[in-house]
Amino acid sequence: MEKTTNGEERIFHKIIREICEEKGIEFEKLSYDWILQLKKDSEIRHITGNRFDINPESCGKIAGDKYATYEILKSNDVPVIKHKMVFNPVTMKDYASDKGIWESVIKFFYDNNGKIVVKPNRGCEGIGVYLCNSISEVEYAITKLFKNHGSISICPYYEIDTEYRTIYLDGDCELIYGKTKPYVIGNGIDDIVTLLETQQFNLPDNPIVEEALNDIDMGYIPKKDEKFYLSWKHNLSGGAVPTILEDKELYQKISKIVKDAAHAMNITFASIDIIKTNNEELYVLEVNSGICMRHFIENTDNGYDIAKNIYSKAVDKMFKSR
Repeated sequence: MEKTTNGEERIFHKIIREICEEKGIEFEKLSYDWILQLKKDSEIRHITGNRFDINPESCGKIAGDKYATYEILKSNDVPVIKHKMVFNPVTMKDYASDKGIWESVIKFFYDNNGKIVVKPNRGCEGIGVYLCNSISEVEYAITKLFKNHGSISICPYYEIDTEYRTIYLDGDCELIYGKTKPYVIGNGIDDIVTLLETQQFNLPDNPIVEEALNDIDMGYIPKKDEKFYLSWKHNLSGGAVPTILEDKELYQKISKIVKDAAHAMNITFASIDIIKTNNEELYVLEVNSGICMRHFIENTDNGYDIAKNIYSKAVDKMFKSR
């Protein structure tokens, strides 16, 4: 049985186990708990990690590739943030341009107001994602990422008002919630370190938070009532707080884009991130074939029941999909 650091079963595994018990489904963990095997009558289904046995293999691979996702959505007229692929000239030399990468990267940087985002083409939770305001920062980010990645994506920086996580299942948006970046409120006296201590802001203890805090001046003293954001990223794993979307009109607008994106990807079960810019434009940020709701559960009233209801529908769909 897979354990967390405090010895308890993973929340996700606990939920799936409960669902199986309620539905009369045999539940078994295999391959060092990476695979959950579900059996009902003569049917056998699998969950690998947090990917359900619903989506075609091809669309799962596309969702795991940020540039491929961009190309598919753009081809089908779904609003999506722009991506440019940059191949590692050493490990992916058959795909890299003979002219090298820097000329096109520098042009992209200046064409997008001298502020871009550099990230692994295959990545998650905001790990290894850099906001670059100078050519030297771009060079540092790309050089560092090329140590472990054959390709990366570069994107324009969008002024984001709110980032939304949506859970899509078989034609419906089951859940939409906004993510508020972590912040402290200044008093004009204390620095960031002191404000974090006095305001009892419990940030997760992980590399994502550590990376974010390393990028800010912890000795900075915010002005009185100044809202100082601790990260430019919206990841729940980095301390962002989820809030279920109540605005019905916005919910419908986001749902429309999500359904169009899912149709273009031919994906049945996915988490799809949408950004709303400061000028009210909506774009797909990324599509994920894995459905992880742990941070939502831990930071939302009734989050466990909401997640369990969605996962229960997914399990039903698994056994009805063939």
